[in-house]
Amino acid sequence: MAARGSTPRVEVDQALFSAPGSAALTRLSAVETVRARILLSVEHALLAPGTRLPRVELIAAGLEVSAITARRALESLVRDGVLVRRPGRAGGTFVADVPPRLSDSSVSAYRADAESIRRLIDQRSLMESAIVHELALVATTAQCDSLERLILESQQAANWLEHHGPDSQFHRLCAKWSGLPEAPAYLAVYEALLKYFVPYPMDQLEVGRDEHRALVAAFRAHDAAAAVAVTRGHVDALRREMFLALPHTAE
Repeated sequence: MAARGSTPRVEVDQALFSAPGSAALTRLSAVETVRARILLSVEHALLAPGTRLPRVELIAAGLEVSAITARRALESLVRDGVLVRRPGRAGGTFVADVPPRLSDSSVSAYRADAESIRRLIDQRSLMESAIVHELALVATTAQCDSLERLILESQQAANWLEHHGPDSQFHRLCAKWSGLPEAPAYLAVYEALLKYFVPYPMDQLEVGRDEHRALVAAFRAHDAAAAVAVTRGHVDALRREMFLALPHTAE
C-alpha cells in the first residue's frame, strides 16, 4: 500500500496515458517511435537534407532506447529512402538529399496525440513551477555548482543527442533536491513528454540553456518567485517549439 500523500507509479502512468489520442502512441513499438521522431525531424528540416546522423549509440542514448532499436529504425528508414548509407572514412548514415514524404502510421499516431501533449505540457508547467519554488528555498552552493556543470556539458555537446543527457539530468536533479514527495509524479510527466521530442539543431537550444542559467542564478539568490517565472517561460516554449507548432517544409 502506498504511503499517504504519495501516488503509486503505475497509477500515475495510467492517468497520464488516459487522455484522448494517447492510445495510438502507446500501441507503437519502440522501433516505430524512433522512426516517427526521426521522420518528424526530417519533415520539419530539423535534420536537413545531407545531414550526417550521429553514431547509433548516441541516437539510442538521446532517444532513450536500446542500440538495437535505434539500429532497426535507421535500417527501416534507409530502406524507405529517407536515409542513405555512404561508405568510406567520411561515410556514415545521412539524410537523403531529397527525402520522400512518407504517409507513415507512426507519425500519424504522434499527431493524433496533439491534445495529450498539450495536457502533459500543462501538467509539467504546474509541477515544475512547484519544484523550482521549493528548490530555490533550500538550494546549496554545491547543488548550484553541479547544475552549472551540466549546463556547460550541454553547451559542449556536438548535437541534440549529446545535449539530451545533461539536460535531462538537470531536471531530474532539480526534482530530487526539491524534496517534494510529488517528485515521482512530476518525473512521470517529464518522461512521458520525452517520448515526443524530436532532435533539434544546436543553435535552437541556446535559449533553453540561458534559461537554465537564469534558473540557477535564482536558486543561488534563493529567489523563489524568479525561479518560477523562468520555469514557466521555459516550459511554455514547448507549446511553440514541439513538432505540433512547426510549419511543414512544403509550407
